[in-house]
Amino acid sequence: MTTTPPLLAVVDPYGPGALIAPAFRDLGWSCVAVTTASEPPAVLAHTWRPQDFDTVLHHEGTDGTDGTESSDSADGDGSALCRALRAAGVSGVVTGMETGGPLADLLCSRLFPGRANTLGLAEARRDKALTHQALAEAGLPHLRQVRTDDFGRVEQWLAATGLGRAEAVILKPARSAGTDSVRRLRPGPGLRAAFASMAGRRNALGYVEREVLVQEYAVGTEFSVDTFSVDGVHDVCGVTRYAKRSVGSVVGIYDSVEFLGLDDPVCAGLVGYARDVLDALGVRFGPMHAEIMLRPDGPVLIELNARAAGGQMPFLSRLATGRSQLDRLTAYFGGTYDHAPGYGLRRHVMSVFVTAHRSGVLRNPDLLADLGQLPTAARSTVEVPADGRVAETSDVFSVLGRVVLAGADRDQVQRDRARVKEIERGLQIV
Repeated sequence: MTTTPPLLAVVDPYGPGALIAPAFRDLGWSCVAVTTASEPPAVLAHTWRPQDFDTVLHHEGTDGTDGTESSDSADGDGSALCRALRAAGVSGVVTGMETGGPLADLLCSRLFPGRANTLGLAEARRDKALTHQALAEAGLPHLRQVRTDDFGRVEQWLAATGLGRAEAVILKPARSAGTDSVRRLRPGPGLRAAFASMAGRRNALGYVEREVLVQEYAVGTEFSVDTFSVDGVHDVCGVTRYAKRSVGSVVGIYDSVEFLGLDDPVCAGLVGYARDVLDALGVRFGPMHAEIMLRPDGPVLIELNARAAGGQMPFLSRLATGRSQLDRLTAYFGGTYDHAPGYGLRRHVMSVFVTAHRSGVLRNPDLLADLGQLPTAARSTVEVPADGRVAETSDVFSVLGRVVLAGADRDQVQRDRARVKEIERGLQIV
């Protein structure tokens, strides 16, 4: 007798979401893709694998790529999609990329209410401005901000908050990712010009940002806290420390990401605050990725990504702790999940980003071959186009690649990190 395999729906299975279907197929599941736009975001198009899915359904509600209603929007409230998924016998709905978060929340609220995050806070988990508004309402540390299409309102806000005298403020799209277009600028003419250039721009995820988000500039050390939640209980999957660099007004260019053990003195405060953030934003189920700045007066959220951590984090997590957010997700649906509020650090793990400090043609690409031969190198994804032409790195989407270092000796990992950066500085781009 042939049994029908269980079926999982993945909403916008791009970026980190591209790993979900293969993992569930290994468990014997079938998968259906649900997309919220006719095409994936250009920067993530290479991660779209329709062959991993039995069916691809497109939700004809709000078209997130331009913020307008689709001319074919017969299913703005998702009812038809719910009926189709119910008829197909779907056993679960999960978010792939954060663009699919609000729709996944809507579907879960109707099909699987026991695994649903608070629907009324879906946009607060997706929109950076609404995120901090929700934190303020919950009485948690948050960033002061204004979102508007009128620079006059920005000037009023700067005056009212005293930030007009600040060393810098941050401009960013409210619904993008990967440090896309994040700028640090001193209040003044340069801020006005940057505001004008950002308003109405299509961001890296394909959304037109009709308004610009201006926030206070948080100074400190940045960390991420990755979690997996079941019934509102938030298990910590990993804490990492970021090192980033800036070039002029461009901030947040990744340099390295290092896994920390939970016995590190900084972790207790970060984890406690992260759990408070998840509660304030109505998180009940699934993987989440919180980026937090540790300032002298304590932690403050930079942003929450309502999805699993991206990049190579599943690989890093398995190296560092033995399992990832994705492993916890498959264990939950496979019926083998056990709550583990923390993790043990098995080895020291770091992802080092290789960046281009200018645009041009790379004359000595052979130098990059040494990256994979370092004593603690576990993986290198550094690639250069055949013609050698590279663009100056300005965000996470434009790096040349990453080198993952892992080993029992943290000092050796740090030495190898220094060698990666030495090679990066030696790249001849003309």
